[in-house]
Amino acid sequence: MVKNMIPSLSFKNQSLVIVNEDSYERYSYNDMELDLWGAFKELEGYDKIYFLDLDGIEFNKPQTDIIRKASTTKEVWADIGARDAEGITDAFIAGADKAVLSTKTVASFEEIERSIELSEDLILCVDYKDYLISPSKDIKDMGIRDLTNSCVEKGIEKVIFNDLSHKPFDEKGLRKMPIGDYQLYVGGISLDRIDYVDHENLEDFILKFREAVRYRQS
Repeated sequence: MVKNMIPSLSFKNQSLVIVNEDSYERYSYNDMELDLWGAFKELEGYDKIYFLDLDGIEFNKPQTDIIRKASTTKEVWADIGARDAEGITDAFIAGADKAVLSTKTVASFEEIERSIELSEDLILCVDYKDYLISPSKDIKDMGIRDLTNSCVEKGIEKVIFNDLSHKPFDEKGLRKMPIGDYQLYVGGISLDRIDYVDHENLEDFILKFREAVRYRQS
């Protein structure tokens, strides 16, 4: 079993995609585009996946059928771009084991509180690109430290720090993550940087698809 790494899969219009600068490209292997099962074959040995639903994140139209299929074979942490507690409910109905509350899409801290009241199987994702990314003024005003502490106090046990910049991993943002009673997962990082990451709460890393395949083959 591959330990201490969680692969992320990004799907758009039912296709596995990768980010190329600021655009998405369908992922192909040996000139063939991979579907969900093809991706899982490449990720054999991983027991859980981090599912990024780009249709849900960008257009609020989640691809719940893919989550339903994926959940039959692996533990699924699903970011479907939930704006509110109802969106979190949709992720669980689709079969997600954990639903992700992402700062880049959730509408307000009040919706985070409502979501926590609905389920214990939630993960807070702190999206960062030079600053905390959020459409909500109250979340941005809280900042990374206060937001994380408040969510942990209300029952959140897992928190992802997700660096969305295209430059090398931004450790300045990670240093804003508080030390406390929660498990920290770090995303948006390449394999050549993980040995330099240090945080008392660090539990695992979340790797992009290509990085996860490379790690499995190493």
